[in-house]
Amino acid sequence: MKEKLAEKDSVIEHFDQMSQTGKWSSLYSKWDGFTYHFQVRRDRVLELLPQKLGDVLDVGCGPGVMVEAVLERGGNFLGIDISPEMAKEGEEKFGHLPNVKFAVGNVESLDLPDNSFDQVICMAVVEYLNTPDLMLAEIHRVLKPGGTTIITVPKKFHIDSLTIELTKPFRKLAKLLVASDTDNLPRLCMQPVELDKAAEKAGLKFIDGRQYQFTVIPYPLTRIAPGLCMKLNLPLEKFTQTRNSVMSYLGHGYIGSYQKV
Repeated sequence: MKEKLAEKDSVIEHFDQMSQTGKWSSLYSKWDGFTYHFQVRRDRVLELLPQKLGDVLDVGCGPGVMVEAVLERGGNFLGIDISPEMAKEGEEKFGHLPNVKFAVGNVESLDLPDNSFDQVICMAVVEYLNTPDLMLAEIHRVLKPGGTTIITVPKKFHIDSLTIELTKPFRKLAKLLVASDTDNLPRLCMQPVELDKAAEKAGLKFIDGRQYQFTVIPYPLTRIAPGLCMKLNLPLEKFTQTRNSVMSYLGHGYIGSYQKV
């Protein structure tokens, strides 16, 4: 059965609301059992970025969660987001800073010149697309020769995959009985090798990869006792570079680093 994927208007509406309520920014402003993996993902991305940055494009930039790190490394920041409210929030927070700009745009059709960026960050974007191909082609186009990109994607197969499927009837019942703020947007998930091959097809050479959000205690315990699970799971983040099949099964997300040759 073909996977149902998110429609663009629904994605825009979702992230506009997340910005207006401040929920997206809050995900990166606190460490708790429900949100810590957002900071872990950002840390892994920063590990893969050069210590000295040039002209940086952050596609799917949200309210600018990467701005300060980019400026600290000497970079110039341009953030593009499909959500007007996200771009507006980022501009309000950081637009007064030199070398920082925000704009509304679509990662699959960027209104930007060829060969214009040293680095491209693409964090939490792929999962809202039908396919990564158009996005990767655009990233390749706007990167300077020798430039690098960092791309994150949720994995198809991990420890929670089975338990989430097994508990589907109970989760449906719970949603009927208890109000939930969980969005219903479907996600495009990819295994590391799938993203690596798609990047190679677009002319981007693999440099390095990381996995993140390792979970030894699966869902739904992560929702029942999030604080305890976070304490038990965080030490596993040291396996971020693993290619071991067993350890990889514990990781929820993948981050690939690629270069325009």
